[in-house]
Amino acid sequence: MKENLEIELKCLLNHEQFVIIAKKLPFSLPKLQKNTYYDTVNGELQKRHWMCRIREAAGNFEFTLKTPADQGLNEFECPLISDDINDPIILSFFRHHGITSPLLPIGTSETYRRKYTDEYGEWCLDENEFGGVTDYELEYELSAYHKNAENRFRVLLESCNVKYVQAKTKFERMIMYKKDR
Repeated sequence: MKENLEIELKCLLNHEQFVIIAKKLPFSLPKLQKNTYYDTVNGELQKRHWMCRIREAAGNFEFTLKTPADQGLNEFECPLISDDINDPIILSFFRHHGITSPLLPIGTSETYRRKYTDEYGEWCLDENEFGGVTDYELEYELSAYHKNAENRFRVLLESCNVKYVQAKTKFERMIMYKKDR
């Protein structure tokens, strides 16, 4: 399983801001990602502040687990041949961390993602759908914190009249949107 540190600057946008930012950087064409989030029936992962998902994009599947780190998140990832959360690699990983309860789907999201990469990381302009609720966000995914990257992010937002407020993760928003319905 691959492990890396993830540091994300992210800000929610309204649709008008989304359209303006889409014209500011040479983003790729949008690609669909389908995410299914998992936890145990007793919420063991959420109690540890862990996020577990399987993402499907272009017929490929990837398992991701994000856990808190001193700065950002530890991200564990591995490719899968299907969307089966009971893959032996996944079950072995969780057993190693003391989680033996079955993992169950707790929510989904779909994202149309546009990407642009620069020297600090990857810009992701996302249109997200959470079971009837749509939101928009700009993410700047960094592998290490760079003050210049944060400044670049803030300058872009300011040029579009967007106040930078760090957004909750997609997982947290999915949970919030489910509670609101």
